[in-house]
Amino acid sequence: MKVIQSCLIAMLAGASFYALPAVEAEAGRPAPSGFEVLTAEDVSFTYPEAQYPAVDRVSLEIRRGEVVALVGENGSGKTTLAKMLAGLYRPERGRIKWDDTDLDDVDADELRRSVAVIFQDFERYLLPARENVGLGRHERVYAFDEIVEAARRADADDFLSSLPEGYETMLGREFAGGYDLSIGQWQRVALARAFFRDAPFVILDEPTAALDARAESRLFERLRELLEGRSVLLISHRFSSVRSADRIYVLEDGRVVEQGTHDELMARGDRYVELFTLQARAYLGDG
Repeated sequence: MKVIQSCLIAMLAGASFYALPAVEAEAGRPAPSGFEVLTAEDVSFTYPEAQYPAVDRVSLEIRRGEVVALVGENGSGKTTLAKMLAGLYRPERGRIKWDDTDLDDVDADELRRSVAVIFQDFERYLLPARENVGLGRHERVYAFDEIVEAARRADADDFLSSLPEGYETMLGREFAGGYDLSIGQWQRVALARAFFRDAPFVILDEPTAALDARAESRLFERLRELLEGRSVLLISHRFSSVRSADRIYVLEDGRVVEQGTHDELMARGDRYVELFTLQARAYLGDG
């Protein structure tokens, strides 16, 4: 069983955050290690057999150190756009650039080392806690002090260090002596993995869906501090999470229909206000 497990680790380690890409990685010129500004220019993507594009002629901009949010109803194209920005899907039209470098021309595997992604269906590896965090940068899986620091930033250190064997405790009940975590704790481990990856571009797709309201509020209050100097693309259905973003893009049917800060969008009184009000009403009631 250990041999099989080790083989699985080797296969998964290089893609510890990612769903399977839509295209095979291709060798190209060296990828940039970061950017001052990321731009998507008129990008589109259509899934096989789909009648309409999931992302349709979208343009956006993310500057170094900014938190940029995507909002919209289910099926509006948010996650598909995020996967294109991460280099997982290649636009069928338009281009994505880091500064002046077109990402279509660079080595895809090398590019992905500069991106950390947590999608809604984050991975739960049947491995010791240390390795669950360390797979964020698998070549440094034995950098214990850095792993602990990443766990602290994700508010995961308290429960990981208190496990029967601390960070060497096997996670998951499938193995003898394995210890299972709650869904919220697993999500904190996934966040720790993203922090340990230490990439200049971080994509968080519903990163707090399994956290309680207090834990979610604490994370977003600290988001800029935790990811200082990095660019963050945040996808969330919870408008309380995105209102402090530097810029918010509202997607509908794969297109950007509005963009601006929370205050600018609220003053405009259009689609964003409609979605915001619907969510607020669900919490506060009609009265």
